[in-house]
Amino acid sequence: MAAAATILVLGTAAATANAAPAPRNCVLNIDSGSMQCYDTFQEAVNASTNGRIADAPLSAKHIDQKLADRLKGSSGTTGAQAVQLGVIYTDWNYGGSALVLTGGSGCQSGNGRDAQINLEGIWNNSVSSLTTLTCWLELWDAPNASGVHQEYQQSTSYVGDAMNDRASSIALL
Repeated sequence: MAAAATILVLGTAAATANAAPAPRNCVLNIDSGSMQCYDTFQEAVNASTNGRIADAPLSAKHIDQKLADRLKGSSGTTGAQAVQLGVIYTDWNYGGSALVLTGGSGCQSGNGRDAQINLEGIWNNSVSSLTTLTCWLELWDAPNASGVHQEYQQSTSYVGDAMNDRASSIALL
């Protein structure tokens, strides 16, 4: 990623008022801003790793340290087009909808802000847990990485009462 921070605005279609939306499993390329959604977390990981990891669990809830290590290592594979940066979830304990964050290169892990993303649609004010991969994640309660914030250096099954369902933007460190 470039030294200058990247700002993206992420949007999704609104769900109908009568039906509870099914969990989504999406992949966001923070460099291009393109997002693809899939029926299963397995399909999302397969797409985000260009087929290098095809045996991920169907649900993001079942990500374990072994899979996290494989996701971190998948970016070092020859021909890799995307680095796995982190995953955010709409429910605590890695449940609900999952958004896999990818980019062209990893982060400096605490050595400045590498990118930031504004959250909209189902992702705005709904983050409850997260998985760090090659980046630390910093949740902010206002757009453009402003307002109250909390930094996470490791995977967290519950982001805490102060940030639960409050994040409107994320900085990748």
